[in-house]
Amino acid sequence: MNKTKLLKLFISALVTVLFFYFFQRIVGFDKVLKFFSLLTLNQILAAFVLYLISYIARTVRWQYTLSIKDFYKLFKLTVYNTFFNIILPFRTGEVSFFYMLKKENIHIVESTMSFIITRFFDGISLLGLFLWAYLTYKGFYILGILAFIFLPFSFLFLLIVFRFIKHEKVKEYYKGMVNFRNIVMVYALSILTWLFKFSAFYIILPKETKITLLESVMASSLADLTTVLPIHGLAGIGTYETGYISILIFLNVPKEVAFLSAFLVHMFIIVSSSFIAATLYLISFKKI
Repeated sequence: MNKTKLLKLFISALVTVLFFYFFQRIVGFDKVLKFFSLLTLNQILAAFVLYLISYIARTVRWQYTLSIKDFYKLFKLTVYNTFFNIILPFRTGEVSFFYMLKKENIHIVESTMSFIITRFFDGISLLGLFLWAYLTYKGFYILGILAFIFLPFSFLFLLIVFRFIKHEKVKEYYKGMVNFRNIVMVYALSILTWLFKFSAFYIILPKETKITLLESVMASSLADLTTVLPIHGLAGIGTYETGYISILIFLNVPKEVAFLSAFLVHMFIIVSSSFIAATLYLISFKKI
C-alpha cells in the first residue's frame, strides 16, 4: 500500500474517530440503545421495503442509459455499486461500476457516458429536493416548485459539451441514448429513487424525535451530498452524520436528537445495503 493510500486511510479513520469522540461528549453511547429501542418491527420493515424500492427505481433507470436491459444484471450492478460506495472511502466504490460493466462487454465509453449522465441527474435531483424542502419550509412554496421544475434544464450544458466531443463512440452513444424521452425518464427515476430513500429515512425515525418530513428530507439531502467530499469517514461514518446534523441544528433541532437521528439513519443504510448485497450474493452463488 503506497503512502497516498495510507494517508487517505488515516484521514478516513481520523474523521470517524473524531465523530465518535464528539458523539460521546455531546450524547453518550449509553443513550443509543434506548433510542434504538423506540423502533417497532413494523416501522423497520416499512422503512426497509421503501429503501429496497429505491434500488428498483435506480435499476430501471440504468435501462435508459445502458444497452443492457436485463433487470437482474442491472439490479446486481445497482446493489454492489451502492454497497461498495457506502463501505469504501473517497468514492473508490465507483470502480465496481466500470468493472462489472466490463465483464458484460460494455465499452468504456458507454459506461462512462452512462455514469456521467446518471450521476449528474443524481446531483440535480438531490439538489432539487433539498431546495424544494428548504423553500417550502420557509414558506416560499412557488419558488420551491420552480427550483424543482427548472433544475433539470441544466442538463443542456452537458448536451453542449457532448456535441463538441468528436470521438466516434461518444457520437454513437449520443445518437442512440440521449433523447428527450430518456432524459425525462432518467430525471423522473432519479427523483423517485431519492423520494423512496428519504421516505425510508423519515419512517425509521422514532416519533419522539418530532422531526418533520421536510426537516428529514433536508437532513438526508445534505448528508448524501457529503458523499462527494474529498474527505470521507470509514463507511462514511462521521462525514454523513455531519451533513445530517448540521442542517438539523441550523433548524433548531436539539443537538442530542440530531446526533442520535443521524447515527440511526446511517446505521440503517449500512445494515440494509449490506443485507441486500449479502442476500443477492448468496442467491447468485447458489445459481452457479
